[in-house]
Amino acid sequence: MLVRDVMHRGVVTCPMDMTLREVARRMARARCSAVVVLDAAGEVAGILSCEDIARAFVEDRLDTRAEEVMKTDVVTIVPDIPIKTAVQLMLDHGVQQLVILHARPSVARPVGMISVEDVIRHIAGGEE
Repeated sequence: MLVRDVMHRGVVTCPMDMTLREVARRMARARCSAVVVLDAAGEVAGILSCEDIARAFVEDRLDTRAEEVMKTDVVTIVPDIPIKTAVQLMLDHGVQQLVILHARPSVARPVGMISVEDVIRHIAGGEE
């Protein structure tokens, strides 16, 4: 089974200059646990998780722009790799989700995401 068979197509994104308060609203509307931050060219610049937003809330930094808080070390993959390889990447990098990029290496535009929860649902469905 490949990542493309389990991934969420489409990605919740935000621009680099969006405030964390606005990002939180976007995440709540989409019911997602992470938002991919895009640069002006529409390519992946970083990622923000629920944990990042919660930390900003506690620190009274919700009016901070996404680019000031986002993690820039985004772990990315392409759709045509085995799910077990994706899970190993998540474990190796200590992340809960991977951003899936367009299969052409010259394009850093996100086409989907896969999370630990997606993999658990896949396992629960009886497939490996």
